[in-house]
Amino acid sequence: MPLLVPLAIALVVALGASLMWTWARYLAHRAYATPVALLVGVLAAVGVWLLVASDGTDAQVPAAAGWAVLAASAVALVGGWVALGTVAPAATARRRR
Repeated sequence: MPLLVPLAIALVVALGASLMWTWARYLAHRAYATPVALLVGVLAAVGVWLLVASDGTDAQVPAAAGWAVLAASAVALVGGWVALGTVAPAATARRRR
């Protein structure tokens, strides 16, 4: 039960990253959608991993590190939405066969 909240936060962040990627790549045709979404997803996964590693009596990792990385993933998600929506250049047109 104690890991349910960070797991739910990470899942919401990952869902937001996938929606951001879909919107930026296919609807808005913006460049840099994939690296931003991957960065957010990796940060969320690392945050959950750190929180799982800190859960235990002999944990070497403090829980604050996991929460900090999880918070950084949420900030990166919001920043990614803003950056892709305002300053990201248009994606180059792909050649169709």
